[in-house]
Amino acid sequence: MKSVLLSLLLSLPTTSTVPTELQQLFEQARYPQLLQQLQQVEPNAALQLLKAKALIQQQQREEANTLLNELVIAYPNDVAILTQAALNKVALANDGSLFQARKRATDALALFQQAVELDAHFYPAQQALITFYQTAPANVGGSKSLAAEQANRLQQLNAVQGVLAKVMIAVNESRLNEALAMLEQQLQLSINQPDLLLRKATLLAQQNAYLAAQEAYLKALPFLTDPIQQYSSRFQIGRLAVFTNQYQQQGIEALESYLAYYQGSQQSRVSRAKLRLAQLYLQQGNKDKARSLYLQIAEVLTEEQDFLDARSKLGSLLQQ
Repeated sequence: MKSVLLSLLLSLPTTSTVPTELQQLFEQARYPQLLQQLQQVEPNAALQLLKAKALIQQQQREEANTLLNELVIAYPNDVAILTQAALNKVALANDGSLFQARKRATDALALFQQAVELDAHFYPAQQALITFYQTAPANVGGSKSLAAEQANRLQQLNAVQGVLAKVMIAVNESRLNEALAMLEQQLQLSINQPDLLLRKATLLAQQNAYLAAQEAYLKALPFLTDPIQQYSSRFQIGRLAVFTNQYQQQGIEALESYLAYYQGSQQSRVSRAKLRLAQLYLQQGNKDKARSLYLQIAEVLTEEQDFLDARSKLGSLLQQ
């Protein structure tokens, strides 16, 4: 199954019953602190779900699966719990044995279907179900025809969500120009709708239309209310500035803000943000700032070849 489904793991909304300070710890990727503080408060459904999400981000998916199984039994009508449990099972199915993968995938499908049946307007479950139908193998319930049918039903409930689902289907089938056209058409009706703008930006970046993608992220940023989306967009604005040589000051400010927000956290893209910011500093002629950031990432261990190549090139430029 495709990574687009797994990307929903972070996107499920948190209920208002979660204290602000705990929600902020999650948003800032401070998972050990969050898990420690959760041990000191009286648990409820929302806090237990937040704990499961933190465990997932700590790569403790089996522990999260155990907790979520318990929560599904305790709160069988909580659509957020059902959806999160299903998404985690999909992640485990991708990494487990064939037997485990099939069982977990079919269990995930049942949970997605249950969530949608309980609340058709809980759109993360709708999007996850459609994505599952579109990307999963037939032997665990995948069906492109069911994906299309469910997307049509969703569009009757919510035009924006329906278009987002149909865009996912088109992208999965390599109909990228058609996907972009659908987004543009809906944006004429739903001006400055942030989810549409973000999807457009992502799609443009996938097509190497970096400047157009950068402008879409810049346009979306003022309309984003979710901190995770906000700072992810700031990361992209800065990253793309390296490639476009445009909006460089906005890119620098975006990455500086990103690094300040995630300072001392477990956000996995911090090193990449430092790399891109160092590149922008160097392009602006600020060699001292670029070198300072380079030294912070010089010993970072990773198997990501693009990061290693870019870091090596940056190091060579700094020696000139």
